[in-house]
Amino acid sequence: MFTLTTSLPDESWCTSLLRKIRWNDYVICPRCQSYNIKKDGLYRSYQKYFCKQCERGFNDKTGTVFHYSHIPLKTWFLAMYLYFVLWPGCSIREISLEVVVPYPRCYRFIRTIMEKISSSSSSYTKLDGKVESDEFYIKAGLKGRSYHDEIVKSAGRKPRKRGLKPWRGRGTFYKDHPMITCIHQRNGSTYFDVPLLQSLLDIVCTRVQYGSTIFTDEYRAYDQLEEHGFVHRSVIHSQKEYADGIVHVNNCECRSNLYQLWIRKFMGVNKYNLQTYSKTFQFIHNNRTKRREQRFMEILCYQ
Repeated sequence: MFTLTTSLPDESWCTSLLRKIRWNDYVICPRCQSYNIKKDGLYRSYQKYFCKQCERGFNDKTGTVFHYSHIPLKTWFLAMYLYFVLWPGCSIREISLEVVVPYPRCYRFIRTIMEKISSSSSSYTKLDGKVESDEFYIKAGLKGRSYHDEIVKSAGRKPRKRGLKPWRGRGTFYKDHPMITCIHQRNGSTYFDVPLLQSLLDIVCTRVQYGSTIFTDEYRAYDQLEEHGFVHRSVIHSQKEYADGIVHVNNCECRSNLYQLWIRKFMGVNKYNLQTYSKTFQFIHNNRTKRREQRFMEILCYQ
């Protein structure tokens, strides 16, 4: 199997890989979704196509994150491999220096892939069996927002130049201490969500199969789980009860700590981008046991 860390592929190899992953033997027009396609020559190493339905041309990069970019595919492939596989959690500025691409362009590229990962989260398989659910809070303000930004104006204050004040206990999204939910299937996947337009109960119902057994703490938001078709067992942390046999949320707390260690490297995150970062960490964490080459192929599927 080819390994990116040992040597870089040439542009034709990258183009062939992109073509194989994107089309999977069936070329579809990215505009009208028609299969009535014919080949129309080459542009550099990219195959050109012509759609007989809408009478428009396209190539292997049309409609992907690589569209309109004159930077070689092998450079973007290396950036994706370094950021999502080899050095997860490193800064985009460090990646831009490594692949010799201007920081603004590299930032837009990485952020586009992160947003594609986040937007695909609705298609994830529901968790079942024994499932743990817990929530935690982090500091996240308006980092990166200009004073003239409408969101900043609605907050009624300037963006803070220094870090947010420490906060103990529960917080809210609008007080710059948003909640993040962690739902973990034992011996399975873990989902992270920022409940902005949904309640905690709605997120659990969306992520977990009805009839599953859910272990939580004594937070009142979980009191209605049994009314929604779940088997609910809880531990009472306020009484220093952290485990009662198989009833605990220790796996969620472990993954919450890993999440906070990972996101701390960014030196603050805008709370409106927190869902995108949460889903990126979810992808990295749930695929951590796979081979590096396999994880890279998973990332390429978000082109």
